[in-house]
Amino acid sequence: MTPIQQMYLGLGAANKKYIDDVFSTYLYIGDGQSSKTITNGMDLAGEGGMTWIKRRNGASDHVINDTVRGHSNTIMANNAVASTTQNNFLTAFNSNGFNVGGDAYVNSSSSPYASWSFRRSSGFFDVVTWTGNGVNGRDISHGLKSVPGFIMVRRTSAGEDWACWHRSLGNTKGLTLNNNDAGGTKTWWDETTPTDTTFRIDNAARVNTNGESYVAYVFAHDAQEFGEDGNASVIKCDTYTGTGSQPLNVTLGWEPQWLLIKRTDSAENWPLYDSMRGI
Repeated sequence: MTPIQQMYLGLGAANKKYIDDVFSTYLYIGDGQSSKTITNGMDLAGEGGMTWIKRRNGASDHVINDTVRGHSNTIMANNAVASTTQNNFLTAFNSNGFNVGGDAYVNSSSSPYASWSFRRSSGFFDVVTWTGNGVNGRDISHGLKSVPGFIMVRRTSAGEDWACWHRSLGNTKGLTLNNNDAGGTKTWWDETTPTDTTFRIDNAARVNTNGESYVAYVFAHDAQEFGEDGNASVIKCDTYTGTGSQPLNVTLGWEPQWLLIKRTDSAENWPLYDSMRGI
């Protein structure tokens, strides 16, 4: 029996805050021009957030940009290269989406792309940055107003692997987004479980080297503040145990739009699915 971690985004609603206000999968075809506007309904300029873009018809890095570090500062989900200034990747965050430039990573002529946008919102998602101080037991504040379910940390000022925390693994283990390693014992979280206001880090290079810059993407779990009555969940970070046979039905309570899976007891890649491209 194989334990699996997973994260789902649902088709729920919101107290006058709905999933469509905070998350979007948007597919587009590149035109090779110097500027292309992606209109997905996300107020990234006003509310803040993160975009994740992947070219679909060839080997290409996963491009991540966020509003806290600025649109031209790019990191990749699949490698350990430091943040680079790219003026022809993401060129602007807008009140209803974002703009991309003409680089092949984001806008090659006639190439298909997938983009996933996560807007900052309590109960859903936050972007946090800090400068390392090399101190064990440092608390980093976040704005979820609920206990996180999944955290992705990346040193941006120098090359470094990702450090990921998942609620199912506890506070002594971690995962690496840019490789297929199983969830192993790590000191990154100083053996402390995140709260509804902070998460804790130690002085490891991945999370807190003195003078280095870091970013964290913080995802909520089952925070019930969406829907018409403000009591529905639209995101879950949970687990299931594999059976080796199909189909295996995992019940969420709603239809997911986005799904990231990682096997945690053995080396396997991170499959990523969305409802627009089809399961």
